Amino acid sequence: MFRYEYPIFEHKNLLKKRMLDELRDYPLQLSRMYFQEWGEGILEGCSLSWDQGMLRLEPGLIHHAGHIYRMEEPYTIDCPPTGERVYLKIRFATMDYERGRQGGVGEVLLSSGPVENGEMELGRFLLQEGARLRTVYENFEDYQTEYDTVNRIHVPYTQNGGAGLWPQILREYAAELLATGTSDVYDVSFAMMVMGAEGHVSPASVGWYIQRAGGSASGRASNGDQYRGLLRILKDRRNGSTGWKQQDNGRKQMLLL
Repeated sequence: MFRYEYPIFEHKNLLKKRMLDELRDYPLQLSRMYFQEWGEGILEGCSLSWDQGMLRLEPGLIHHAGHIYRMEEPYTIDCPPTGERVYLKIRFATMDYERGRQGGVGEVLLSSGPVENGEMELGRFLLQEGARLRTVYENFEDYQTEYDTVNRIHVPYTQNGGAGLWPQILREYAAELLATGTSDVYDVSFAMMVMGAEGHVSPASVGWYIQRAGGSASGRASNGDQYRGLLRILKDRRNGSTGWKQQDNGRKQMLLL
């Protein structure tokens, strides 16, 4: 049966262990049930900025291995220009147990190597000597700029149904797609879905759209594959391609029954 229960603390009432257990267990069980179908990745926050050789990671929430990891204060890390590709990532430590406590930590670090097992990417970049590291983007294509710009295309953002592209990237795509004046039914429907959900769209939905709209990526494609598929579609629309209709050479077909 379904039920809800919460303890009531009153003056001179006996404090029972079950009352404290309810306070501990209910929020934990609620979050686990809610996010059980979500992928591993950034849940909220974790924006980046760079100034005077220091990279700043803002507070945020990470969904990993069924747990919500939180960082409540900004974290800064020394980030001088090296002229080489660098990865910002989280390395998750083994869960630790102490008397009266259970938990885990994720260490934030910069590395010259891509993510491995037990790690999660937060961004990658190649910062040249004398340059500033950008974390603000001019347009959809700018998100893939290789030099002196943080690339967050490959960062997993958790969604219902998996982990996919950064919602900001999808919102930018939807805005630029509509600006092309496309009347393709898949384009308009997808853009409206993205804008209505503020970019929080499952990777399966993105993959489905790309396949139907002519971008070629599969439903199980990586973030990079999906971004490239979206970019191809956007360029096609700017060049006058009408998407799925053009596959039939612009001819409408009529079925006689």
